[in-house]
Amino acid sequence: MKDFLRHPLLSSLGVDHGFGTVGSAPRPQCLVLRQTHGTQVLSSRESRSQEGPLEGDGLISGDQGEEVGVFTADCLPVLAAAESGEFVGAFHAGWRGAAAGIVPAGIRRFGEMGKILPADIRVVLGPAIGPCCFEVGPEVWEAVRSNTPSYVQGPRRTLDLWALVTHQLLEVGVPLENIGRIPLCTRCHPDLFFSHRGWGNRRKGRSMLNYIRRERR
Repeated sequence: MKDFLRHPLLSSLGVDHGFGTVGSAPRPQCLVLRQTHGTQVLSSRESRSQEGPLEGDGLISGDQGEEVGVFTADCLPVLAAAESGEFVGAFHAGWRGAAAGIVPAGIRRFGEMGKILPADIRVVLGPAIGPCCFEVGPEVWEAVRSNTPSYVQGPRRTLDLWALVTHQLLEVGVPLENIGRIPLCTRCHPDLFFSHRGWGNRRKGRSMLNYIRRERR
């Protein structure tokens, strides 16, 4: 049975987390939003204080034992934690959200909620469709150019989500040594991931849950 994938950058903090695979077990206790491919980042307390399904692509929690997460198929899941372990966050970065800056927005929200500096945050980029398979059109590059004009990539036939988000993280002050990756292409590994491009209609709406939780201390 395949299980959640984990990264030592977060594990070394004692933060419970996981990037989902086809065989991952459900986690009904995990707090999630209705994702819109935008840049809205909510605190878990904000999400609990409102009625009905809330929209957004990022959640941050400072409550002990609380789990937050995002669902992905080919989009990039990003999990982050303050080095103190005090706050954790989960962000959903498809090309629209990544181009618009969902992950830098999440890093800024860490600062607003807990006065945590970008240099004190660890971030892991999970499995996503890789530049080997992610062919894009000019509208994608126009969106990237509009919001991250300093990002330059070689061949522009495909988009490297890992590289784009890493560039954005460096721009907002997260050190390179605080950025980790699980560089598995979801389309190249249909045995591991419910890739939209790889599975097509056979996916039937199934996605992977990616979660992070601040441990009780």
